[in-house]
Amino acid sequence: MDSTLLSSPHSSETSTICDVGGAHENQHEIASRFWSRSLKKSEKYDKELVDTWQGDADGILIFTGLFSTTVASFILESYKTLQRDSGDATVALLSQVTQQLSAISNGTSAPAPSPLPPFHASSSSIRINVLWFLSLCLSLTCALIATLMQQWSRNYLQMTQGQSSDPAAQARLRAFVFHGVSKFHMSHALKMVPLLLHISVFLFFVGMVEFLFPIQDTVAFVTLGFVVAMACTYALLTILPLACLNFPYSTPLSPLVWSLTNYPAKALSGLHWLVLAAIRFWSAYKWDFKHWRDALEDTTFSVPLFYYQFRAGLKKRLASQAVQAEASVLGRQLIWELDGAEDVHEIEAFFEGVHAALVVNRDLRPVVKYLVEHHTLLSFRFQCLFDSCDASLPEPIRHHRALVGVRALWDAFALKPEDHSLRLLLGAPFEGASAMSWTIAMAPLLYHDERNVAAAARCIQAILASNAVTKVLPEDAADLGTLATLVAPPPSLEHAVRDLDSLRANGGLIVLVNLLADLAAPLRAGGPLSEQIALIASEVVPWLSPPWELRGRIEPAVREAFSGVCEGVYALVNGPFLPKRPGTPSVRLSLQDPGPGPVAFSKLVEELRALSSFVSDEPQLLQGASFPS
Repeated sequence: MDSTLLSSPHSSETSTICDVGGAHENQHEIASRFWSRSLKKSEKYDKELVDTWQGDADGILIFTGLFSTTVASFILESYKTLQRDSGDATVALLSQVTQQLSAISNGTSAPAPSPLPPFHASSSSIRINVLWFLSLCLSLTCALIATLMQQWSRNYLQMTQGQSSDPAAQARLRAFVFHGVSKFHMSHALKMVPLLLHISVFLFFVGMVEFLFPIQDTVAFVTLGFVVAMACTYALLTILPLACLNFPYSTPLSPLVWSLTNYPAKALSGLHWLVLAAIRFWSAYKWDFKHWRDALEDTTFSVPLFYYQFRAGLKKRLASQAVQAEASVLGRQLIWELDGAEDVHEIEAFFEGVHAALVVNRDLRPVVKYLVEHHTLLSFRFQCLFDSCDASLPEPIRHHRALVGVRALWDAFALKPEDHSLRLLLGAPFEGASAMSWTIAMAPLLYHDERNVAAAARCIQAILASNAVTKVLPEDAADLGTLATLVAPPPSLEHAVRDLDSLRANGGLIVLVNLLADLAAPLRAGGPLSEQIALIASEVVPWLSPPWELRGRIEPAVREAFSGVCEGVYALVNGPFLPKRPGTPSVRLSLQDPGPGPVAFSKLVEELRALSSFVSDEPQLLQGASFPS
């Protein structure tokens, strides 16, 4: 019998049910992880919120304890003025006894004792005690509320962070409790406690001035002057944060005053709009009532934004003004972060973030420009980053770190190339292992897909080599292999750097030939990148000049290659061909290809003209190139 006939008709259905059950179990785990992540984020927020409440409560309790003691000591003296002084009654009784004894001694009848006059507390005493007792009551009330704040905070944490086997149920409980906190404005209510405490302090000051005037005028006036000065300062601290939103000093009244400006702002903006509409109605439509709606629509967006800034709310206006702040504000923060980054990973993360921020938001260019002004710090951090790109790092990590550094370096240079040269920003080293680390880091970037990265890597290599050529000393003969690696002569010119003197005589020219030959394509392309590369090359050329006493050691082949470079730059201005590496055919250009323009290359041609006249006894090779002013 066929085995398929023996199989249960419900086997496929059972398998499906098992699959559904497994999928259901998997979804249950995913949902549980989702609610657990939500609870974890909520716990962090709740902990910070409760810490704020408890910190405020602790400060209030400490202050109210000291302040209440001070007020109570004054009340002990002032409340006595609200009742008859027992000493006055004693004096009156003694006076009556004296009169009676005198009458008895004289044999006359004693006068009837006169009753004590009714007692009335002075209005000054009443005002003083009202102010001080009210101050004490407010202070003790603040202490009571602060104690309740601590209890409310503990209860909130216990309800929102209770242990439950069901994360979904715990998340519902937390959301329900937090909704009550938000609905009944618990945070706003707690912010009113410091305001009550401030009112209590001012009531005490006013009562103290009133208390001093009957005693001594000079002391009273001095105290009054201090209280007035303090009140004015308090008023300024309340108002100034509304005009200067990053003003760090404020009072509990500042948000209240800001919210109260909403209504005048609405009224004034509406009145301003009506005035503008009336002017438009008269000037454009000559009081033609058929167009009164057009006049209103024409002036809808003419009302100044000044009114809407007050109506937007304090936090929204603060965020808006932070975006519009000067570049130096955020620039100082970036400098502080970069200065505090001591670990190479932190430096790498910083430069990667700056590049990403520029890509996402080009409006940050002024901020990075401000950062470039501190080129010494940037140079030091770039050195730390590239020095770490040695052979000990895995290839992917080294490649990523070098790419991050080159991108950030090019971003910094491209923002302000006329003021800060790439060489100044780079601060490239010459010392042995450090220079080799830089060379290893640049090698994989020479053929990067991003043209600016590849161009920057080649320029950095040229600056490294120029440092090597210009800073070499006789005692550096042992590093001849490292120096030759940095110069990178082609096979046809390896004999030109066989010893230290020949390296010093020919190395700089070989570096220049290689640089301009490798950058032929981006130089030819034109645009900002071509201009920046020409500017970098013009900065490097003066550092590649051989020593005067070694001009005779320049090899003919090197001199010929350098002549080709000069002719190639002239061709970029006037058209026939580009520079070439020694031993390779010339790269011919079509005469229809537009060049990048002579203005961008004028400085480079001037530097090459000066160098050519120095290394050659022949007529200057670029004498025919002319440039507009």
